[in-house]
Amino acid sequence: NMAKENIQLPAMSDQMTEAEILSWKVEIGTKINKGDIICEISTDKVDMDLESPFSGEITKLISEEGDIINVGDSIAEIETDEDSLLGSIFD
Repeated sequence: NMAKENIQLPAMSDQMTEAEILSWKVEIGTKINKGDIICEISTDKVDMDLESPFSGEITKLISEEGDIINVGDSIAEIETDEDSLLGSIFD
């Protein structure tokens, strides 16, 4: 039972409102684990790596390199089976 989740741009600081996608470290079809680096972003303060909040397979890159993204906007889509792992405990 796979679920699609959107990976959103998190606020890395109180002042951060947007960031630029510098480079993708994944592509469509890449299987990643939670905590893996998916892209490098640039804020007004610093460049940093963005980690995935989910494990699964990247199904869509919503943002392109060079795009300016607002905090909370979706940047990629991932197909994850994390929900079914939780569900299987109660089967």
